[in-house]
Amino acid sequence: MRLRQTQSLHRAVQQYPDRVATVYNGRRQTFRQLRDRVARLAGVLQSLGMAAGDRVGMLALNSDRTLEFYLAVWWAGGVVNPVNTRWSAAEIAFSLQDCETAMLFVDDSFVPMVAELQAQAPCLQTLLYVGDKPAPTGFADTEQLIAAARPVDDALRSGDDLAGIFYTGGTTGRPKGVMLSQEALAANAVLSLVPAPLDRDAVLLHSAPLFHLGGLSALMRSLVVGTTNVFLPGFTPGGVLKAIAEHRITSLMLIPVMLQFLLDDPAARDADLSSVRVIGYGASPISEALLE
Repeated sequence: MRLRQTQSLHRAVQQYPDRVATVYNGRRQTFRQLRDRVARLAGVLQSLGMAAGDRVGMLALNSDRTLEFYLAVWWAGGVVNPVNTRWSAAEIAFSLQDCETAMLFVDDSFVPMVAELQAQAPCLQTLLYVGDKPAPTGFADTEQLIAAARPVDDALRSGDDLAGIFYTGGTTGRPKGVMLSQEALAANAVLSLVPAPLDRDAVLLHSAPLFHLGGLSALMRSLVVGTTNVFLPGFTPGGVLKAIAEHRITSLMLIPVMLQFLLDDPAARDADLSSVRVIGYGASPISEALLE
């Protein structure tokens, strides 16, 4: 069997279509609703000229739209290029031009950077706005396009088909685009559940950046199980503590420095953390004192 990234969404809709899939800023959608939006957004991308194997980028903070971006690009037959939001415009432009990214999703935080990106990355042809305001001039309004679009069939890209280009940190030179296949990403999600299984009633909090493979891997493994995913735009101790209490978070993935910030926050002493069952960490070593 050739593994593919969209299979988990198909299975979730078959097994538990009305389970809540995503929660973000007051928005909630079920797996059935998620599939419908993904199929429609895939149709939008194809109608805008995206062909099989074309690169599509996203420059945005975490949200439910981030998951839709990944799944819709794969559903439409494309290749994702999740942009590092911490880079300068010059670094971002290099990555876009390097892998010939013609389409880019952008949220409110990064709209002001787009003119500079276009000047340095002439490959950019189509801009899709994924914010909550009226679309700026020169941007397609993604919500309007989804509402008017017809859902399309899954392209069923799988196996060795290219799924994404993920750029390295560039600490010793130019960032390098690492090419990962559908099967590589899908196998990682499935196999990571062997040593660290998730319960289907788990509620995961995503505050680590989803352009990074660490955050994306946590999201994809949750999709395999069909858990509920709560998104924060980014990490702040107060935001995480509030989300845990409000949404009864059972599982969260953090890096050690984030854990330290949480422990150091005075609000942590009185926060309701009783729902938390699993804390995953990675990306750097953790001290014995912090782990204890």
